[in-house]
Amino acid sequence: MEYLGDSWRNREAEGYELTPSLRLIRTPGHSAEDITLLAGTESGVVAFAGDLWWHADGPADDPVAPDREVLRASRLRVPAAADLIVPGHGGPFRGDDSTPR
Repeated sequence: MEYLGDSWRNREAEGYELTPSLRLIRTPGHSAEDITLLAGTESGVVAFAGDLWWHADGPADDPVAPDREVLRASRLRVPAAADLIVPGHGGPFRGDDSTPR
């Protein structure tokens, strides 16, 4: 959604470009409305993934995720798009084979 003055407008997040180096992608899983901000930096792409992961170790099974397969699909998508992941509660990490899917 977007606020313009006192107006609220819904917008599709997928692929929305805020600037040439900031883009949104839909990453439902923890909730149906989740999005991830992809930020292009000199060091690579950083994904601000909210609660898709709480920290580098997961949790592997998010206890509030409404659909485990949707969560898994988003968790596969983000490491493929980013060099560094910033989760909702822990420190940044690099997605690899040990990253909970």
